[in-house]
Amino acid sequence: MLHHGDNLTQLRAQIADASVDLIYLDPPFNSGQAYYATGLRDAGPRFDDRWAWDATAFAAACEAVSPAMADVLRALMRLVGEGGDLAYCAFLAPRLVECARVLRPTGSIYLHCDVRMSHYLRLMLDALFGRANFRNEIAWAYRTGGVGKRTFARKHDPILFYSASAAYTFHPQYERIRYRKPFFSAKRDEEGWYADVLLRDVWEIPAVINVSAERSGYPTQKPLALLERIVTASSNAGDVVLDPFCGSGTTLVAAQRCGRCWIGIDANVDALTVAEKRLADASAAPQHL
Repeated sequence: MLHHGDNLTQLRAQIADASVDLIYLDPPFNSGQAYYATGLRDAGPRFDDRWAWDATAFAAACEAVSPAMADVLRALMRLVGEGGDLAYCAFLAPRLVECARVLRPTGSIYLHCDVRMSHYLRLMLDALFGRANFRNEIAWAYRTGGVGKRTFARKHDPILFYSASAAYTFHPQYERIRYRKPFFSAKRDEEGWYADVLLRDVWEIPAVINVSAERSGYPTQKPLALLERIVTASSNAGDVVLDPFCGSGTTLVAAQRCGRCWIGIDANVDALTVAEKRLADASAAPQHL
């Protein structure tokens, strides 16, 4: 199911309580930039990731969320002051509350965010799900162009993984480690010695760049391999996967390929057009609402 519109409105109107098994969300990062589709800069940005302080919106967010979440927002006000960072947190807070509402007790949520905001968002997720239900801060590591000369190259994104309860769905994943000589239970193939070990919380998966085969031209597109790993680890065949900032539809395509049901929401009709094409190519049949 594809929904066009503000995801806060759509979540409240369209998604029932405890009806979703897995949520992945890749909201704007509070990067301070506008993002353009390839070759379409003259047509204006696909989305604008610049945030301005709005006292009325902040007060409305505090009223719309749980007391614990409102306390976190007010604490952040004392910490960071009135400005774009706090406006961004106030934007996300009620949307995260709705995500918690629609998640099944066996469900999980993965919040993909920026390193400059992850510590604030983690406090917000602690308020929603409880610190005991924090599972991982995954570091998605990649190599792309552009580095600074006064810092180490910033080449990873945090993904905050929380569960709704202790009884959450999880299928351990494995990665192959290569050795130069036999080591404990190492096996051997035509490339040499190896062992399949439990996956770490650092995931080295190539980003989608200009020459990537899966590139759609939509800005901030995430790699299919990243989403397939999340879907495979934290859901079962036939489960419902929700992406409330679905963008170009990578989460939905991953869910489709892995035999899951999916729900995507985006306010940008151009994003849904890209997502529909990708889903059609993946033999999906999205229904418009």
